[in-house]
Amino acid sequence: MLNWWLIAILTVFTLVGFFYLDEKVLVFAKKIHKKSHLLVDHFFRASSFTPLVITVLYVIPGIFVYLYLDFFSIIVLTFAGLFATGLAFAMKYIFKRMRPFGHTTYLGKIDSAFPSAHTAGSFVTAFTLSFFWPEWSILFFAPACLVAISRIYLELHFFSDVMGGVLLAYLMAVFTLDSQVLFFLGF
Repeated sequence: MLNWWLIAILTVFTLVGFFYLDEKVLVFAKKIHKKSHLLVDHFFRASSFTPLVITVLYVIPGIFVYLYLDFFSIIVLTFAGLFATGLAFAMKYIFKRMRPFGHTTYLGKIDSAFPSAHTAGSFVTAFTLSFFWPEWSILFFAPACLVAISRIYLELHFFSDVMGGVLLAYLMAVFTLDSQVLFFLGF
């Protein structure tokens, strides 16, 4: 499953975003945000709402995986999600990158933006489920892309934050699926 080309491409997009595209994409998103209808704004806010993201990207696929595959598959999905989101939050404390426009989160505090934990969590689910059902990949990646776009649209993350989340998600999915870590833990 490890694809060095994909890792290189995601790394380049993250770096290009950090050094060049972040401000341009943010200005573009701000223009769209100002011109968009209120329903579009509500749609993107709902797409980025943490409990909804967890339900759509973990609970529903988890039930689906449990019903149609063995118990090991649900463990893989759970551990991949925990690794990706946990590492994303740990990296936030290392990088301490301010959010666009000093934006505060719904908890009312300013926290780090890099990498996007919403994006990492949603894409690790998409990568993991695509491993089991590659023919349905579009159904898994569509909501993940929607979450990533909503984070930029809502001005909560820069482009590079989102791309860093995708890169982290891919690495954690590969780590969970290709390594012996689950066998080490007894699964």
